[in-house]
Amino acid sequence: MARNSFIQISKLGNLKGRIDYITNPKRQENLYAVYNTTDDTFWHELARCNRLEFKKSGSAGKCIESRELIIALPEPFCNMDKQKVLKDFTELFRRTYGVNCIAAMHHNKTKTNLHIHLIFSEREELKNDIKKIATRNMFYDETGKHVRTKKEILDDSGNVRKGCNIIRKGQVYEYNRFSKKKAEFKARSFLKGVKTLYTEHINSFLNDKDKLQVFNNKDIYLPTKKIGKNNPKAEQIRRNNQVRMRWNSTVDEALFYQVPRKHIRTIKEEKILKNVNKFGKTETKTVGGLRKNKSSRESAGVGIFAGVFEKAVGMACDCLKGLIKIFRGAIAPKPPQPVKEYKQYAKKVDELLENHRVLNRVHMAIREAKDQMDRKEHRIFGGKKKLKDEIVQLEKQEKTAKNLEKRLLKKLNGTNVEEVIRKFNRKRMEMDAYKDSVDRAEDAKEMLDENVREYMGNVQEKVSAREKSRDVRGEKKMEFRR
Repeated sequence: MARNSFIQISKLGNLKGRIDYITNPKRQENLYAVYNTTDDTFWHELARCNRLEFKKSGSAGKCIESRELIIALPEPFCNMDKQKVLKDFTELFRRTYGVNCIAAMHHNKTKTNLHIHLIFSEREELKNDIKKIATRNMFYDETGKHVRTKKEILDDSGNVRKGCNIIRKGQVYEYNRFSKKKAEFKARSFLKGVKTLYTEHINSFLNDKDKLQVFNNKDIYLPTKKIGKNNPKAEQIRRNNQVRMRWNSTVDEALFYQVPRKHIRTIKEEKILKNVNKFGKTETKTVGGLRKNKSSRESAGVGIFAGVFEKAVGMACDCLKGLIKIFRGAIAPKPPQPVKEYKQYAKKVDELLENHRVLNRVHMAIREAKDQMDRKEHRIFGGKKKLKDEIVQLEKQEKTAKNLEKRLLKKLNGTNVEEVIRKFNRKRMEMDAYKDSVDRAEDAKEMLDENVREYMGNVQEKVSAREKSRDVRGEKKMEFRR
C-alpha cells in the first residue's frame, strides 16, 4: 500500500516569534538549512501591515499575520543536499503562488522525521510602497467605514460602540507596500492543491516503490496540476488548472451556503468524471502507435481531452450553482441594521412626531389667543388677565416642546423633523424588504428538502438519458461497420 504524504497548514498570530523559532540554531538542535526569498525587513513590515489592517477593520478575534506549511520528507531526503532541497521546495511555492517565503529544514529530536517549515506571505509585495500617517484622529464604524466625527461611533451612553475603531493622530493608518491578502489562501481548495503540488514534487525525487500519494483523492475538489520547467504543454496545463480552480471556487461557495458534500460529490461524478471517462472509452485515439491508457483518460487535462474536460467542468459548475441558488434562498438574510437599534430609532422618531404634533397644536392655540387679544374678545373668555395667563402657559409649553425637539433631533442625528422623517422612511422600507426576504427564506426552508430532491433527481435523470442516447449511437455505429 502506498504511503500518504503529510502536509499541514496553520495560521500564525506571531510571525516574528515563529520565524525566530524555526530559524534560530539555539532553539533547534537539528536545524540543517534556512532559506529566505526576501530580506528580514520584509517580514517585520508584513507583520506590522497585517496588524494595522486588522486594527483598522475592527474585527474580533486574533490577527493572522501569516501562514505556515509543514511538509514531511521521506527518508531518502536525509542523504541529499539539504540546502538545495530547501531552496527548491521554497522557490516552487514562490513561483506557483507569487509570494515571498522563509523556510527551514529540521529533524525532530529522535531524527525520525525530516520536515520543512515553510512560512509564506498572504500578500504580494508592491513595486511602489506608500505609507499614510493620520494627521488627526480617525474614526471607523462597525463595517470598517471611515466616518467624520467621533460622535458617529458613540452609543446613547457616550461610549464607543462595539466593533468601532479609532486610529490616533500620528499613527499609520494605511501602508501600501503589500497587496490585499490573496483569497486563494483562505479557500479550502488551497491545501488540497498544495498537497498535490508537493506530493508530485517529492515523488520526482523518489523511486517508484517509494512514491507517495495524496490522501482522499476522491474529494469534492479537483486538484491542480504542477507545471514543470520547459514543459511543452505548460499553457494547456495552466488553462486546465484555471478550469479546476473555477470548480473549486464554486465548491467553496456551495459549502458556504451549506450544500451537503454528498450532493456536490454526485454532481462532480455525474457531470465531470463520468462524462470524461465516457468520452475516453468511446473516442480514444491511437497516438504514436500506442492506445492511450485509462489513467491518461482519467487525468482529463491535456491534449484531446482538454476541451471535453473544460465543457464538463463548465456544465458541472452551472449545475452546482443551480443547487446553490436553492440553498441560498433558504438562508435568511442579514438585517440592513441591527433590529434592536432600529426599534430604538423608531421609538425616538415616534416620540419626535408626537412632540411635533403637540408643538403645532400649541402654536395654533397661541395664535388664536393672541388674535382674541387683538380683537379685544378677552371679556367673553373670562377677562384680559385670564387670557394673558393662558398665553404665558402656552408659551411655556411651546418652549418645553422646542427643547425636547432639539434633544430628539440631536439623538437622531437630524437637522429638522422633515429630514428625520425622510431618513426613517428609507430605513422602514429597507426593514420591510428585509422582513419580506425573511418570510421568503422561511418558505424556501420548508420546501428545501423537496426542492433539492427534485433537483438532484433531474440531474441524474438527464445523465442517464444522455448515456442511453450515447449507447444507442454506439450500437448504430457498430452495425454500420459490420
